[in-house]
Amino acid sequence: MATLVSGNPGSGKSTMTALLRGRGVRALDADEVPGLAAWMDANGDVVGDGSLEPTPELLATCFWGWNGPGVEQVVEELGAEGVLLGIAVNQWDFVDRFDGLVLLELDASTQRDRVTSRDPLFREQIAVGLPVMQAQMRAHGARVVDATQDPDDVARDLAALLHSSR
Repeated sequence: MATLVSGNPGSGKSTMTALLRGRGVRALDADEVPGLAAWMDANGDVVGDGSLEPTPELLATCFWGWNGPGVEQVVEELGAEGVLLGIAVNQWDFVDRFDGLVLLELDASTQRDRVTSRDPLFREQIAVGLPVMQAQMRAHGARVVDATQDPDDVARDLAALLHSSR
């Protein structure tokens, strides 16, 4: 099965996807997989994609999530050597589908600096979620990579960690 690499917004998941691909790793960005990630209501029904404008109502009633069949398809497609990089509120429903978990860890200051261009509503939600998500990843046994480093150094450390676990 594949490895899930997750981290809060600003941890470099999209950047790592590109850098890992450059190192020959089969890597997918969860937000780029058609139909995998979407805004969902409390019942898990899709209400929209990433093009939805953030509003207080959207953030209060919906979450960014993954659909089960989509996760199954991605894990099958990636195979044992593949890596899915992404974050979703409901990712905990799917962690058992992956052979390994890796946390791209960062501190609040670094995250704040990296998400300055994002919508203010998202920035507030992102800041509040940082310690919670990182604690959950550790509780699920994730291995940790310091995402505050230069991206090439993060990619080197991540690739080495992925290679050592195979």
